[in-house]
Amino acid sequence: MAVSPDHHAAPIGPTPKQSSEHGPNTISARGKMVAHLPYNVVLSMTLVSGLISASFATISDCDEVFNYWEPTHYLSHGYGLQTWEYSPRYAIRSWLYAGLHSLLIWPFSALMGLDKAHEFLLLRGILATVASIAQTELYGALSARVHPDVGLYSVLISMPSAGMYQAMPAFLPSSFAMSFVMLGTSAFLKTTASPVKALVLFSIAGLFGWPFSLALVIPQLLLWCLEMAERYSMVWVLRTLLRSSGGPFAVLTLITIVDSLAYRKLVFVPFNIVLYNVFGGEGRGPDLYGTEPWWYYLANLSLNFNIMLVAALCSGPLVLAGLGYWPGPTFRTYIAVTAQFYIWILIFSLQPHKEERFMYPAYPGLCLNAAVSLYMVKSFLSQVFEKISSSKSVRRLADISVFAAIFGAALISVLRIAAVTSGYSAPIDIYNGHHNLTGNVCYGKEWYRFPSSFLLPQNARPRFIKSAFAGLLPGSFTERNSPFRDGTWEIPENMNDLNQEDYTKYIPIEECDYLVDSYFEGKDESSLEPNYILDTEHWDLISCREFLDASKTPFPNRIIWLPRMVIDDKRVWAKYCILRKRS
Repeated sequence: MAVSPDHHAAPIGPTPKQSSEHGPNTISARGKMVAHLPYNVVLSMTLVSGLISASFATISDCDEVFNYWEPTHYLSHGYGLQTWEYSPRYAIRSWLYAGLHSLLIWPFSALMGLDKAHEFLLLRGILATVASIAQTELYGALSARVHPDVGLYSVLISMPSAGMYQAMPAFLPSSFAMSFVMLGTSAFLKTTASPVKALVLFSIAGLFGWPFSLALVIPQLLLWCLEMAERYSMVWVLRTLLRSSGGPFAVLTLITIVDSLAYRKLVFVPFNIVLYNVFGGEGRGPDLYGTEPWWYYLANLSLNFNIMLVAALCSGPLVLAGLGYWPGPTFRTYIAVTAQFYIWILIFSLQPHKEERFMYPAYPGLCLNAAVSLYMVKSFLSQVFEKISSSKSVRRLADISVFAAIFGAALISVLRIAAVTSGYSAPIDIYNGHHNLTGNVCYGKEWYRFPSSFLLPQNARPRFIKSAFAGLLPGSFTERNSPFRDGTWEIPENMNDLNQEDYTKYIPIEECDYLVDSYFEGKDESSLEPNYILDTEHWDLISCREFLDASKTPFPNRIIWLPRMVIDDKRVWAKYCILRKRS
C-alpha cells in the first residue's frame, strides 16, 4: 500500500471514531490499529498446527512424490525415480527447487546421521514452518493495514482448515508459492514507497515456485501504482518500478544459471512450464492426465473449507455494497486484497485439467476473503444491535455470532481432517518399523500411492510391475558410485511427453522381493491385477493397515469423521499391505 517515503501509511478501515466496531485495544494512543493477539502468540499457534500436519497429513498426489520427493532423494542419496519432466529434452522441472530442499536436510543426514524416514518428516516440518511464518506475517499485516478483526478472523479460519492442513507440509511448487504469496502480500501491505521486497517475494513464488502464481501480484501492484501515481506522478511510479526490477531479475538469473548448469544447456524452466501447460499443442499438455467439470473446485473447496467458502465468495458483493462505508483508498484496498481469490478461481476453473493442489496458492486468499465477509457482517450486526439496545451484552452478540461461525467451520474442518487421516494414512504407515526391506520393492496397481524412497531402506529399490494402468510410469535415475549426479543432464531412454506407456519401466513379478498391494473385498481380480494379498502360497504378509474403501462407504461417513454416538460407523475397510515373496 502507498505511503510517503518518510512515514508509515495511515491505518485502513473504519476510523477510530467508530468505536462500536473496535475492542478497547484496537486503536492505540497514536491512532494506529493494534492486533488483537501478539505476533509470538499467533506464530506459536500456527507452528503447532503446521507441525501436526507435517506429522500426520497424507500425500494426496503422486506428482508430489515422483516430481519432487524422488529427485530430492536422488540428489541426497544417489538414486530415485525419474519422470519425463526431468529429461533435458523437456526440462519443465527445476533442479534448483529440488536442490534447495536437498540442502535443507543435508546437515541432518550427513553430519547428524539422521535416517531417511526422519529426513522425510524433517523436510515436511520445515515446509510447514515456512507456511506458519507466512501465515503469521499475513496476520500482522492485515491487522495493521486492513483491520485487526480481519487479521484475527483470517488466521482463525486458515489455521484449523482442512485445506491448509494438507497444503502446508506438501512438497509442491503450488504449496511453496502459497507461502511466498502470503509473504509477498504481507510485504505489499507493509510497504513504503519501494515495492522491491514485495516484488522479490512474488517473483520467488512465481519463478522459483509456480509461474501461474504471478497472476496474484496484479491486484496489489495495480493498487500500489494507483496510490503512488496520485501521491507523486506516473513518471515517478515507472522510475521506481524500473529500479525495483533488479530483485526479480536476480531471482530469474539465479534460477536460469543453476538449472542450465544442471541440465548442461541453457534452459528457462518457468517458461517451459507455461509453454507446456498453455501452448503444448495437439496431443500434448496437462489434459492428457484427465479433465474435470467447471464446478470441480467449488466442490473440492467446500470439502476443505466448508461454510467459509460461501463467506469467501460473498466478500466481493459485500465489499461493493460497502462502497459508501469504506470510501476512497480504503475501498480500493479491500478490492485489492479480495481480488486474488477471484482471479485464481476464475483462471483455473476455465482450465479443463483440474487438481486439488492447483488451488493451494489461493487458500490464503480464500481465508482472507472469508474474514472480510465476517468483518462486514459483524459491523452490520453491531449497528443493528446498538439500535436495539445499549446494553454491552447485546452489542457483543455480533462478536458471538462471528466467532460461532468460525468455531463451527473449524470443528467441521477438524472432523474432515480426522476422516482423511484415519482413512488414507496406510500408504505411509505400513513402512513404520519395517526397516529390513531389501532388494526390489514392487508396486502394481498401487503405483500412484508410493510415498517416496525416503521411506525405504538404503538397500531397497522401488520397482513397477505391469497393472491395468496404461500410461507412462517413471524410470530410474542412473546410479553411480560418485558424488556427482549425472542424471540431471543425461537424457533418459524411452521417455515421452504424450503419456504413452513404456514397457521397459516394468520388471517381472518373479524379480520382486517385496510387493505393496491392496485388497478391496468384492472387487473383481484380473490377470493384470490379481489379489496378491490372498495368494498365501507365494506371499507372506509382513505389514498391513486398514484403508478406506471409498466406493462402498456412504458419502457422509466418507467425508467427515463423527463418533458412533452421533452417526453409525458405516465405513468399509480394505487392506493395504507389504508382502514378502516366499522362498
